[in-house]
Amino acid sequence: MTSTEAQHAGDAVVERLKEEALRRLTERHKVHLDPGAVARDAGVDPREAERHYPDGDALLSAMVLGAYTSLADSTEAAAAAALAEGADPLRRWVAIWLGIREWAMAHPEEYVLLWGRPVPGYTAPPETLEAVARIVLSMVAVLRDAHKAGELTGDRPGEEPLSDGMRQNVDALAAGLLEGLPRSVMARMFVVWTQLHGMVGFEVNSHIMDIAPDPTAVFSYGAAAMGEYIGLPRGAGQ
Repeated sequence: MTSTEAQHAGDAVVERLKEEALRRLTERHKVHLDPGAVARDAGVDPREAERHYPDGDALLSAMVLGAYTSLADSTEAAAAAALAEGADPLRRWVAIWLGIREWAMAHPEEYVLLWGRPVPGYTAPPETLEAVARIVLSMVAVLRDAHKAGELTGDRPGEEPLSDGMRQNVDALAAGLLEGLPRSVMARMFVVWTQLHGMVGFEVNSHIMDIAPDPTAVFSYGAAAMGEYIGLPRGAGQ
């Protein structure tokens, strides 16, 4: 075997090793929640566990629904507190984002369960949609109040027109939770929603600590920036 052939053979071995390692990393996302096994590790009678959760999907669904409900409760509590304090729309918006972040940092594994990589082969029950809607509606309430007061910026001069694909995306929102808001605001909501969970996920997974000594300041800054981006006015002193 020539040196070139040996190099190619070595490269092939390295690639096969990497492929298998990646496959094993992918496998770790598969969740095996046998209620009986979970019960034994938890010190609970397996028969009692199976009475509550007949299979792993039932147990996982209970975890997912419970986490979504808890997150929605935290979001609504933050929204209500800011409203009671008489905060302006942008401060209310930031308070809601901070409420979501606070819950996520206190429940990192549950947050990753909800917003991390989907569990292969599992479909969450439709009841979770109601809890997710509560989170979205907390933000939408701020937008509606600002819109009603004439303080929400819709179309901006020089803003790029929506592509055919984005018009289709907006049509779906217009028939749902964001009905009645300016279409340009609906389009921005896609960016805002993904930015929110990108920022939270970045911190939950401990990536922000290496670049920012004050992660809360970064998050608050980003929350306010996204509030302005979607169309909320910046008040005096902000």
